[in-house]
Amino acid sequence: MAAKEAAMFGKAMAALALIMGTAGAAGAIELRNLDQVDHTVRITSPTLDKEYEFRGWTRSLVICVDGCTLEVAGVGRVEANKDDIVTIEDGRVTVRHADE
Repeated sequence: MAAKEAAMFGKAMAALALIMGTAGAAGAIELRNLDQVDHTVRITSPTLDKEYEFRGWTRSLVICVDGCTLEVAGVGRVEANKDDIVTIEDGRVTVRHADE
């Protein structure tokens, strides 16, 4: 019986590793609106295409799979990946990449 349980445990661990590896492609991008005004942001990724209203002086986390394009209406567009920080400030949009 112990050998059968060990084999099942091994299969469960292999499945967990596969799930963790797949989940590694998704991550959070921090979006900071440091302007006093609200901004409409279109977020596009392989799994998402939606517009959101971000109030002035707020921060939000955006979950993206395989990176996102964030387009701030009337301001600009940036490409971001997990752990990046996207900032809207003084009418400009910038991205600080996690690996910088």
